[in-house]
Order: sequence, then structure tokens, then C-alpha cells
Amino acid sequence: MGKYIVQYGDTLISIAKEELGRESRWPEIARLNNVHLPYRLFVGQRLRLPFVQPGLHKPRALQKPIYAKYAQKPYIPVTPSEAADSRSVCRAPQYPASLALARGFLFVVFEELPEIGTGKLIRKVGVIPHDFSLVPKNPLGNLTLAKHALGDVKELSQYLSASNKSFGAASINGSPLILDVEKIQRAGAKIYPEAEVIADLGRLAAETPSLRARIDTLSWAIQTAEGETLIEGSAPPGSAIRASNFHNTFIKAAENLWADFTNKHLTRPQLEQGLANLEKSYSRARIIGRVGRVLTVIGVVFTAVDLTLATQRSINQNSFRPISAEMVRQAGGWGGAIGGLKAGFGLGALCGVETGPGALAFGAVGALIFGAIGYFSADLLADQISPN
Repeated sequence: MGKYIVQYGDTLISIAKEELGRESRWPEIARLNNVHLPYRLFVGQRLRLPFVQPGLHKPRALQKPIYAKYAQKPYIPVTPSEAADSRSVCRAPQYPASLALARGFLFVVFEELPEIGTGKLIRKVGVIPHDFSLVPKNPLGNLTLAKHALGDVKELSQYLSASNKSFGAASINGSPLILDVEKIQRAGAKIYPEAEVIADLGRLAAETPSLRARIDTLSWAIQTAEGETLIEGSAPPGSAIRASNFHNTFIKAAENLWADFTNKHLTRPQLEQGLANLEKSYSRARIIGRVGRVLTVIGVVFTAVDLTLATQRSINQNSFRPISAEMVRQAGGWGGAIGGLKAGFGLGALCGVETGPGALAFGAVGALIFGAIGYFSADLLADQISPN
């Protein structure tokens, strides 16, 4: 009993003629391989052959490579008439070498930064709770917004401080968490935006003139560097996540600007300009991230297509090898892309590009390169399981 690998243009009739010596023996091949639809053959599919007449079976070394015929012919879709006379081979799982290379470089990962201030806030904490829940010092407190903002009696406060700035509160150090406003509100908490905090501080300054200078300075800091937004109530488990490493670069940059200001290395106008530039850089990075995510989605779609085709080959060949091999390829590609994203950010930092579109570009290029390396390296291993 022999074996045969389906090549471009093959049909059961042509295989029977060339390998068995008679076209009329094609039903034997179909029965032996459980091929119920003789026009559903796949390039690369392994077929068992019945008895081969001596002298007619070509030595494997003399056969053309699987892709040889395909490389010389354009893609030709299967037509209904071809399917009806059972003389066509399904071309779907095979692609030209140029397209295969392009698909190898579709393993790119872009980070899409959150839109802080619209549905998301940043809160910095000393210690991140294990369940990421946040509770105010005194849930039963009755402080005004202004009293909490002044910070004299925060241990009595029923509020949690957060920031609507993309870089968080620059004047506060701690581990940044991204808060989901919708989840917090569904849990019963109330959100007081920055404008209400500033308005209540103005009311307190009018009532207590002795606090005017202090409140004016605090109001400037809130509007320029803190973006203080108050949450009355608790943030339930699951409403907070860690800020990503890339997002953290913006947060650290803002903290450094504030430190330079407090050490009198920057004037107020210089601090304001530096933080404004940081906001613009964050906005540009968000735009690039959104566009880049389209490429990531395209890569995911191609991955789904590849896995679907591999599943079909596994069903047709009654073997887990094709789907197992494809999973190895995809794992190599996406694993390399994620590792490359981190390597790209690291290289950007070494080159002095830690924030903004430049850092995102470094990460994307790293993901492309390492994703391709991971895919083609895994492909060499996967070909030992089932060649594509």
C-alpha cells in the first residue's frame, strides 16, 4: 500500500491514472481514504493508495515539490461545473510564498491607551488590594468636597480621590490604577468632577478669607497637574486594573516634571507647558494605538482563518496533526509579537524615547520583527508535525 501527497491540480482521477495506472481506479482511493466528496481534496493532503502496479509508482524523490505546480499557476477558484464532475482540487489551504511572508508579518501588537476622563480615571495607591477594591477612610463621613481637597482631615472622609488627567495626579506618587467609572457608579458610588471640586473650594475661600491664598494655590494645582475627581463611596472588585507599562511612562514623566517644579528647577509656566505637551503626546499615541489595533485585528482574523483551514484538513485527513501544527505556528507568532512589543519599548527607552508616538512605533516594530521570527521559527517545528 502506497502513500501520496496531493499537489496543485490533482484529482482522484488523475492520481489514479498516474499512480495506479488506470483512471477507473479512483473510487478505490476514495473508499480507502473515506473521501465522500471527491472534489474536496486539499493541497498537501496525504492519501493512502491501494495496490500500485510495479513500475508505475514514481519514486518520491522524482516527484515535483508540493508547491512547484502552484508557483507556476495563478489562483483559480473552484467553479460549480468543476465541482460537479469531481475533477477539481480545493485550493483554499494553499497560498503563494509572497502572501505567506506577508501573513508572517501580521503578528503585530499595538497598545491602545485608555481615554482618561471619559469613562476612566486614575487613582494612585500605596498598596494595591488583592481584589482591586477601594474603600474610603470613613464611608459614613460627611466632609464637603473642599474639606477633602484641602486634606486636613482625610481620615474622616467618605471620598476617594482620583484624577481625570491622562498622566494621573503628577503631585502624588504611588501605584496607578485605572478605574472604570461605569462599574463604580453601578455599585452605587457618586462621581464629583473636577469642576465641582473647584467650585466648592471657591465657596470655602469666600466664606474663609484666611484660606484664600492656600485655596488659590490648590486650585491651580488641581487644574494644572492633579485633575482631582472625587468618588463618594467604594470602588467594587473588578472596577480597577493596573496601568500598563507604556501608560506608566507618561505617569512617571509627569511625576518627574512635578518633582523638578517643587525643587525649583522649573517655573510654573514651564511646568504647565511640560504637562500640556505630555497630554498632547498621550493623545497622539492614543490615535496611533487605535489605528494600529486595526492591524492587530487583521492578524487575528487571519489566525482564525488559518486555524479553520487547519481544522478542515484535520477532519479530512482524520488526524490531529494539521491543527496541532497550526497552533504551534500561531503560538510562536503571537508569543514573539508580545515579547517584541516589550523589547521595542525597552529599546526606545535606551534611545531616550519613552513616551508618545515614538515609543509606540518602537514597540510596534519590535512586535512585527519578533512576531515574524517567532512565526517562522515555529513553522520549522510545525512542519515536522504537518507541513503547510
